[in-house]
Amino acid sequence: MGDPSGQVTLRPATPADAELYYATQYEALGGYFKGVWDEAVHRARTKQELADNPVQIVEQGGVPIGYVVVSQHDDHWYLDEISLIASARNRGIGSQLVRDVMAAARAAAAPLRLSVLDTNPAQHLYARLGFRVTRIEPPRIKMEWP
Repeated sequence: MGDPSGQVTLRPATPADAELYYATQYEALGGYFKGVWDEAVHRARTKQELADNPVQIVEQGGVPIGYVVVSQHDDHWYLDEISLIASARNRGIGSQLVRDVMAAARAAAAPLRLSVLDTNPAQHLYARLGFRVTRIEPPRIKMEWP
């Protein structure tokens, strides 16, 4: 069935990925929105986001483990979201995915931008990878590389 090498690959999301997308997003972000996360609203939004955004499903060994959303604009690229299931975190996969996006943006001669919640520990990963803070708009931190 899956890739026996365990290699991490990306593929375009399809409507069949809606549950994975929702569950991964909720698992990663739901804790930041305790008391205000509306499951019905977010589930409805999931289908629209999959249709409207360049969502790539992250697979390891052919098994879906998360997603990445990168938008390419004329003057920059935007790392909108990167999210992995809990069992895939803290294994270097997210860092490698971000480095891969950075390399592609560099090849396109485009700065890479993102926005992260000020309570999200991922901001430290982005800083280690060379992103710099360009603006703070609580509760978000805007960052750019290079």
